[in-house]
Amino acid sequence: MQVIILKAAASISAAPKSARRVDQQASSSRLPDPFRSAFYGKSVSNPGSHRVTGIALYNGKCVEDAFWEKKPLQGRQITSADVLTAYGSDTSSIRSGFFLQKLCLQSILHGNRVVTPIQVIEEFARQPDRNNKFQLAIARFMAECCLMGLNLNGHQVFPDSVAMAYHAIGATLELARFKAECCLRYLLLNGRQVTPDEVVKDFPESPEGKLGIARFKAECCLKCLPLGGRQITPDEVVKDYPDSPEGKLGIARFTEECCLRGWLLNGQQVTPDEVVKYFPDSPVGKLGIAHFKAECCLNSLTLHGQQVTADEVVKDYQAARAPLALARFKAECCLRGLPLHGQPVTPDTVVRAFPDSPEGKLGVVRFKAECCFRGLLLNGQQVNPDEVAKDYVRGGWLLERAIFYSRLALNARILHGSYLDNQRVLAAFSKVPGDYSSRQTRFLIQRLEQFQPYDEASEFQHIFQEACQSLNNLSVKDDEQHRVQCILKFMAMQHELPMNHQSVSAEQVLQSIKTLRRSFQNLRLHFFFLAHCYSKRLSIDGRQIHKDQVLEYLNNFPEGSKQRHALGCWFEQYSSEANILDQWLFQPVIPGSDIDNSGWVAKPLEVSDTNSGQEVFFTPQFQEYGNEENTSVAQPLFSTIGAQIRKQCAKTGASGFPDKQAPRLDALTLKALEIIQDVNHSYADPPILITGSYARFLQNLCPAFNDIDIICTTEKSASLLLEKLQALNTDEGSEITQSITIRSIPGCQAIKLPHACNIDLRYGDLGIKTMELQVSVDSRVIDTNGARLAVHVPGVERPVWCLSFTEETRLLNEALEFLIENLDPLTEKLQKGAVFVIPRTILFNNPQNTAERIYGLLIRSLLTLNKARQFIARHCEEEPDTSDCRTDRLQQEQQRLHVLAGNLQIKLASHICRDDFERRVNSWLATTQLVNDHQLKTKGFVKVLLAMMNPE
Repeated sequence: MQVIILKAAASISAAPKSARRVDQQASSSRLPDPFRSAFYGKSVSNPGSHRVTGIALYNGKCVEDAFWEKKPLQGRQITSADVLTAYGSDTSSIRSGFFLQKLCLQSILHGNRVVTPIQVIEEFARQPDRNNKFQLAIARFMAECCLMGLNLNGHQVFPDSVAMAYHAIGATLELARFKAECCLRYLLLNGRQVTPDEVVKDFPESPEGKLGIARFKAECCLKCLPLGGRQITPDEVVKDYPDSPEGKLGIARFTEECCLRGWLLNGQQVTPDEVVKYFPDSPVGKLGIAHFKAECCLNSLTLHGQQVTADEVVKDYQAARAPLALARFKAECCLRGLPLHGQPVTPDTVVRAFPDSPEGKLGVVRFKAECCFRGLLLNGQQVNPDEVAKDYVRGGWLLERAIFYSRLALNARILHGSYLDNQRVLAAFSKVPGDYSSRQTRFLIQRLEQFQPYDEASEFQHIFQEACQSLNNLSVKDDEQHRVQCILKFMAMQHELPMNHQSVSAEQVLQSIKTLRRSFQNLRLHFFFLAHCYSKRLSIDGRQIHKDQVLEYLNNFPEGSKQRHALGCWFEQYSSEANILDQWLFQPVIPGSDIDNSGWVAKPLEVSDTNSGQEVFFTPQFQEYGNEENTSVAQPLFSTIGAQIRKQCAKTGASGFPDKQAPRLDALTLKALEIIQDVNHSYADPPILITGSYARFLQNLCPAFNDIDIICTTEKSASLLLEKLQALNTDEGSEITQSITIRSIPGCQAIKLPHACNIDLRYGDLGIKTMELQVSVDSRVIDTNGARLAVHVPGVERPVWCLSFTEETRLLNEALEFLIENLDPLTEKLQKGAVFVIPRTILFNNPQNTAERIYGLLIRSLLTLNKARQFIARHCEEEPDTSDCRTDRLQQEQQRLHVLAGNLQIKLASHICRDDFERRVNSWLATTQLVNDHQLKTKGFVKVLLAMMNPE
C-alpha cells in the first residue's frame, strides 16, 4: 500500500494535461494559513541537533507548542530542528510529518531553507506508523498541493493523481470530499468536469457521508450550481442536514448566509432572531452567534428589535474565548469608525488585541497595511509601506506581499523610494508557489483602466498583449481564469484592440460569458455586460439591447435577495442617466447626433459666494467636449449647437437651455464628494476646491460635464483626501463591487506644471467607470472675495466648495504668462543638455534625445494655448446684463487672456525649432497606423494643435 501511494506521488508529472490546479482561494478553511513561499532544497536536516539533547527529553508535542507560541525552554527559544529532534524518537507517530507540512504550507524556514512538498512526504513515510495513518496523511497533503498549485518534484499535482492516491487506500469519504472541491473550483478530473450529481453519488452511506452531502448541497445553493438539472432551493438544503450536532450547526450557518443575503426560506425572509435560535447551545454555537452578531453590527441589522452594538459583540467574543476573532472585529471597528465603550478604537488598541500566534501575526501585518493606505497613525507615526513589505517577507506570506504590491501600484504609493512598475508587481506574484496568472492579469487590467488620452498608445497595447499572453500560456483554465479572459475580451471590444490578431465583437464577448459555468458571480458579469450594451447602444446579432431585457435578466437572482435589489437600483440610475443624455444629445432639433454620450445635463443650480452672502444665478452655456486638453476637435460643433439654442430662446423668450432636471450623481461619486467636504470641514479655509468643467457646471456656466477636476492647495490636504477615499473600496463579496484606483501623474517644476493624480471610481465586475477625479496640488489659488464658492449639491450634506471661473481664468493667465517669458530660455537649457521630464505630451512622453524633449515642451505649450482658446470661446458667449465686482474682475481677466493667448501663439510661430517640430509631427501623422477610434481622435487632435503654430 505504501508503494502505491509513493508511486502516485512520483507519477504526478505523467498525469494528463487536461487537469489543472486552481488559483488558491483566500477563504480556504482547510489550511491554517493561505500564504506560501518558494520551495527549494533537497532533504530535511536537523542542523545543530547536537545542541538539543536536553530539549529532546521533553514530550514532542510540548516542544512544538513552545515553538509556535515562541516560549523558551531551558532558557532559550525553540527552533524547528528542536521540534524534529523531540519527535525523532517516537517511531509510532507521524507528528513530525504534520509539523513539516505546516512549515511547508506556511513557508516557514527550517534551517534557513524552505521545506519542499517532497520533503514532507518523505517525512510522513520515514517510519511507517502502526495504523498506516501516513498513507492518508500523504494523500491529503497531495490534495492540498493540488488545490494550492504547489509543485511536487518540480511538477504540478493533478487532480487525477490525488484521486488515485485516495482510491488506492480506499478513502471513499476523502475522495468524495476532494471531488466536491474539484466541482466547486471547476477543476477537471479524468479529462472532464466533475458534476454536482457525480459528487453526491460518491459520498458513502454513513453519517459523515450524509453530512458531506448536505454541506455540498449548501455550497451548490450558495454558488447557484444546479443539481439534478435544476437549482437547489434553500428549503431543500435545510431538510438535507442530518439531526446531529454537526447538522444543526450546519443549518445555523446556512440560515445565517440566507439572512445576510436576503434570501427567502419557507417563503419568508430569514430574520436575525431566527438565525440565533438555530445555533446550538455549545461552545461552537456560542462562537457562531458571536460571529453573526458581529455581522449584524457591521451591516446595521437589528436583533431582538435593537441595533447590535460593538460592545455586545466584544463581550460575546470574550465569553467564547476567541481572541483572534475579537481582534479582527476591533480592526473593523477602527477602520469603519465604530465606537467601543463610547470611544473610537485606536490602531494601537487593535494591534495589542491580536494574539501572539501565526494567524495573529498575519492579522497585525494586514491591519498595518490598511493603516498605511488610510493614513492611520500607529504608535504616533505613519505606517511606512517598506515596513509592511518587510513584515510580509519575514512571515513568509509572499502572496500577501504580492497583493500589497499591487495595491501600492494601483494607489500611487511609493515603496523603497519609487513607484512600483508593472514588472515588479508581476515578479512578486511569480515568486509565490503555484499559478497566479489570473491575479496578474486582473492587475494588468486595472492598469489598463488607468490609461489616459495623453498616454502612448503603444504602451497600452503592450500591456494588453502581456495580459493576454499570461492566460494563453495555460493549457487548461479554471473558472476564475475563464472569467478573467471574458473581461479581457470585453476590454478588447471596448478599446477596439485585436485579440489573437482578430477584432472582438460584442457577440463574441457575450458568447464567451455564456460559456462560463452558472454561478452568481458569472451571472453578475453577464448582467453588467448587458447593461453596458444597453447604455452604449451596442447591437448583438443585429439587435439592440433594450432596458426590459436587462431588467428581466435580474430574475436569475433569488427573489428578495440583496444582490437582486442592489443590481436593480444600480441599473435604474445607470439607465436613467443614459435616457437623459439621449434626450439632450439626440433631440432632433440639434445636429451632430454622433457626439459622445458622456456628460451631464442640468437646470441652473443655486450658487452662493460665502463672502458676499448673496445668491447668484448664471445663464448656463455649453461646455467643451471631452477632456480639457482634448476639446477643440468638437468646439465648432458645440458652438453651432449653442447658437441654435440661443436663437430658439430668442424666439420663445426663454432663457438658457431646455429645462431638464439634472440627474443625481451616482452613490459612489456622492460619497467621494462627501469625503472631500469632510476634509474641508476640518480647515478654516477649505483647501480642496472643485475646478474644471464640473465647477463651471455648478456655477451654471455650462450644462454638462465629463469628470471632476480638483485643486488641493496643500500637499497635506491632497494626501488626506487620497487616504480617506480608500474607504470606498469594497471586496468581491459585496453585492456590487466598488473600486478606487489612483494613478500618479508627474508634474514639472521647470514649466510650473503641478503634480496630479487620476482617481477612477468604478462599479462592477467589468469595471464600469462612474467618474474620474483628477486631483492636482497647486498653492497659487488666492484667498480673496469670489475665489471660492460654496454650492449646494443634492445628495451631499455639506456645501461643495469650487473655484470661481474668474479665479480659474486667472490661473490660466499665469500659466500663459510663464510660458511666454520662459519658452525660449527653457529651450536653450534643453539644447545645452539640461534634462527635465515634461509629462502628458501625447507624442513625446518618453523622449529619447534633446530634440524630443524640446518637442514635448512645444506640445505642452500648445495644450495650454488650446485651453486658452476654449476659455476665450466661452467668454465670448458671456453677455452679462449687469456690472458688479464679480463681472468686472472677470472682464479684466478676459482681456488679459486674449492678449496672452495671442502673444504665446506668436512666440510658438517664431520658435527656433518650429520647422523641425512640424516635420517630426507631420511624419508621425503620415505613418501612424490607426488601430481604433481613440487613435483616430488623437490624430485629429494633434492636427488641431499643429495648426495653432500658424498665426491666424
